[in-house]
Amino acid sequence: MASSSSRHGKGQLRLGRILEQIPAAREQLLVAIEDLGPAFDVAAIQAAAQSGDPRERNKVAVIERELDVLIAYMEELASRGLAEGKRLGVVAAGDGHPFERLADLGVLTDAAAQRLQDVKDLRNQLAHAYPPGSWRALHRAVETLREELDGYSIKIGGWLKDVEILDG
Repeated sequence: MASSSSRHGKGQLRLGRILEQIPAAREQLLVAIEDLGPAFDVAAIQAAAQSGDPRERNKVAVIERELDVLIAYMEELASRGLAEGKRLGVVAAGDGHPFERLADLGVLTDAAAQRLQDVKDLRNQLAHAYPPGSWRALHRAVETLREELDGYSIKIGGWLKDVEILDG
């Protein structure tokens, strides 16, 4: 087997950087949610989004941005992790979206993979939706992401180390 240092590619370095960046993005999302007030619900999002005060509207913009960042990180961890695993010969090629493939490998449950795919799809809807549908979609996506993010980060980080895509 090749030494660990000779195996490191750009993809592996990117995976490590993403895992390091997730906590700060998660924290920023949680603070942005808190900034909306005690209740994170569709009404709070709607009130801030329709406010005449740009600072209030920015609260929703920060939530949207951090949601987008975190979903992109999660998807990239899955797709790049699978690609690196294939490159290193520790993961066989397969069909399906990256979250589904992780479920096939036992990294995620089928339910978690479907929920993450749904969040990714909601992210795409947000780019094209108009209020009030976008407020409901944003709320649903954030709630799902909050429920899945920590477990996902732990599971995929552990898997990347277990199959020696990343150093343990």
